[in-house]
Amino acid sequence: KVDFAVAEIIGSVATEEGAYGTILDAHNRFLKEPNKASNWIPSRIQTYAAPASYTLHNLFQPPAFDWTKLNGEPVRFNCRDEGLQLLSDPQLV
Repeated sequence: KVDFAVAEIIGSVATEEGAYGTILDAHNRFLKEPNKASNWIPSRIQTYAAPASYTLHNLFQPPAFDWTKLNGEPVRFNCRDEGLQLLSDPQLV
């Protein structure tokens, strides 16, 4: 067993890539003290979300953009994109 664990599998959304389940499994199997938060990095993961407006939204209309290719996955934008404007403060989800 080890003293602490470091995980780098966090994506845009805290539950992406099975992060929670993977990290929890590693804590339980490999850590000497799995319930001690200081023994693992990250010690918590969170996702914040907010409604947004995108100035180039007209580019995402049929037939130029085929929404069916997303297979129900969310659309993600770079937070540094100046065309993206938050409509309210981000909230923890």
